[in-house]
Amino acid sequence: MLPIKKNIIELLEKRSYQELSDLNASHFKKVNVLISLSYNKETELSWRAIEAIGILTKQIAGDDPETVRNIVGRLLWMLRDESGGIGWSAPEMLGEIVKNNPELCADIAPIILSFHYENMLTAGALRATGRIGKINDEMISYAIPIILPYLNSETDSIRGYAVYALGELGAIGAKFRLEGISSDKGKVLFYDDGCLKEVSVGEMVSRALTRLG
Repeated sequence: MLPIKKNIIELLEKRSYQELSDLNASHFKKVNVLISLSYNKETELSWRAIEAIGILTKQIAGDDPETVRNIVGRLLWMLRDESGGIGWSAPEMLGEIVKNNPELCADIAPIILSFHYENMLTAGALRATGRIGKINDEMISYAIPIILPYLNSETDSIRGYAVYALGELGAIGAKFRLEGISSDKGKVLFYDDGCLKEVSVGEMVSRALTRLG
């Protein structure tokens, strides 16, 4: 294992994101390692790599916003056919970048959600939209009609992330629909506050309804 990768793994395990930003390595190398660690979304380490890229780009953007846009461009390329399908964690990483750089990257939010129609990317696009949240009124009005039908998905994780996104977007009009699936026992692996846990869709509904007030 390369020393830089070993160092980054150790820092991710401690969630020491400031130390990761300060690590003596190029932005390019750090981003490469984080992307390489993001693929197995059944591990906390991968989710912390996804989380870290947002925080890292916020640090970079202060002095070099163009580099952040280049990272976004690379991740968007990974989502397209010519990348060979290696971008399955790219929606989540893009979501973290937009969340941490809302002014610089607001235009990317609808692009991320536009990948919802790709089966392998649907859950990630929904989660990313939830992480971005109420970035602007245009995004909210665009996103909610796309997300609502996914409450009927046969896939637990897609239903769960649709619930999560609606709660974070403040979709008050969806409360009745959400209440209708409040006993949904489908299971979702959900990363929150540094921990990866299995929760039920019903638990995610409860959280969303609390957010909606």
